[in-house]
Amino acid sequence: MCASIQAPLLETMPIRRYAKTLFSKAAWHAYNSYRKGARYRSRFSQAAAVLDAPRETIAAFQKEQLEKLLQHAYQTTPYYRELLKTETPELSQIPPLEKKNIRAQWDELCSTTFTADQRIENATGGSTGTPLVFYQDRNYWNQRNLSVYYFDRWAGWNFGEPQLIIWGATADLEDDGHWKHWLGNFWRNQYRLNGFRLTDAAMLAMFEQMNQDLPQTILAYPSSLYQFATFLSDNGLIPQWKLKGIISSAEMLHPHYRALAEITFKAKVHNRYGGREVGLIAMECAEGRMHINARDLYLEIESPDPYTEPGEILITQLNNYAMPFIRYRIGDVGMLSDEMCPCGSQLPILAELLGRTTATFRTRTGTLIHGGYFTRQFYNLVGISQFQLIQETFERCVLKLVINVEWREEIRHHLVQKIQEVLGADVVVTVEFVEDIPLPASGKREYTISKV
Repeated sequence: MCASIQAPLLETMPIRRYAKTLFSKAAWHAYNSYRKGARYRSRFSQAAAVLDAPRETIAAFQKEQLEKLLQHAYQTTPYYRELLKTETPELSQIPPLEKKNIRAQWDELCSTTFTADQRIENATGGSTGTPLVFYQDRNYWNQRNLSVYYFDRWAGWNFGEPQLIIWGATADLEDDGHWKHWLGNFWRNQYRLNGFRLTDAAMLAMFEQMNQDLPQTILAYPSSLYQFATFLSDNGLIPQWKLKGIISSAEMLHPHYRALAEITFKAKVHNRYGGREVGLIAMECAEGRMHINARDLYLEIESPDPYTEPGEILITQLNNYAMPFIRYRIGDVGMLSDEMCPCGSQLPILAELLGRTTATFRTRTGTLIHGGYFTRQFYNLVGISQFQLIQETFERCVLKLVINVEWREEIRHHLVQKIQEVLGADVVVTVEFVEDIPLPASGKREYTISKV
C-alpha cells in the first residue's frame, strides 16, 4: 500500500515544480514588461551585444557614455558645475568622490532635471558603519537589472527557475514576514534563508525544503554560504539538488569558503562583486576571471601602474543621472589584468580584489550571528565616532569605542543589551574607551571581529 501512495507523489512533485517554474517565468515576463516596456527582450539583447562585443567596441561605448554623463553632471548638478569648470574635463584630473562629500553635499549632487518623485532612495548595508544614503533613477535600475540578468546566467541562473538566497542585508530583509515580501519570493520562485540568523533549526528546515523544491542556483553571502555548507557537512546531510552554479556576493570569497561550498553542493562558485551605490561591478566567469561590467560603469585603479600594483578602486556609474557618482571611492583595493580570457569574453578583467569582510559570530548553542547585526546597532547613534566589536571567546566580548561630546552613559547600556540579546545574557561585554582604532595593514577598517 505504501508503494501505491508514494508513486503518485513522486509523479506529482515534478509536475508541481514544473508548473511553478512556468508560472514564475510568466511573472518575470510581466514584471520586466511593466518595468522596462514591452520591448524588454530586445533591450536585453542590446545590453548583451555590448557586453559580448570586442574590447575596442566596449572602450568606444564607454567613452561615449562618459562624455554624456560628464556633460549632464556639469549642466544639472551644482556640485559638479563647481568642480568640473567645463563640460569636457579630463576624467583622470577629477578629484575622487568620497563618502564624506556625499554626506556633506548631498543636495548639491542631485540633478535638477529630476523631481523628488523621480528619485529612488537607496542606502548601503552599513557593513562599514553608518549607511550611506543616495538617490538613483528608474533607468539606472532598469539597466542594472539587465546586466544582472546577463552575468547571473554565467552561473546558470534563468528566469523562473527555483533559487535559494542566503542573504542578510537590512534593506532586503526588513519586510521579512510581510505578505508583499512573501508574494515577491513566490512569483520569483526564490527561497530565502536569513543570513543574519543561521540557527541549526533554520538551516535544517531549509535543507529539507530544498530537497523537495530543488533549487537550480544559490545566491549567498560567502560567509553565510560557508556556514550553511559547514552545517550540512558536519551533520552528514547531502543535498539532492543538481545545482547549475552558485553566486557569492557582498563579501570577500575566501579560498576555504569556495572549496567547501563546491565540495558540498557539487557546483562551481561564481564570485560577484558589486555595491548598492553603483550596482554590479564584476563577475567571475567559468574560467575563474573577474570580468568588469563595462556597460554600466567605468572602473579605475588609483595606482601608478594598475596592472602591476594594487590601488583603491574608483567607480564612475554611467547610468545614474539622478545623482551622478563620478570616480567614486568605493572602499576596496584591486588590480587590473590586460590578458584575454579563455572564456571568450573581451570584457576587462579585475585581476585582484582585496575587499572588506564581515565576521560571523557564534554562540555556545551554535547559533550564527552575522556581523551586520552588530553594525546595525550603531546606525544613527550620536556620541560615537568609531567602534569595533571583538568576540574573544564564547563568554567575553570587547567593544572598543571612540566617543565624542554627545556621548551619554545610557548608550553603553543600550549597546551591551543589544549584544547580549543575541550572544547570551551571561556574555561579558567589556567596553573600552580609546582615542583611536588603527586601521589594519589591509587599510580596511574591521568593525566586527570574531576569534571564536
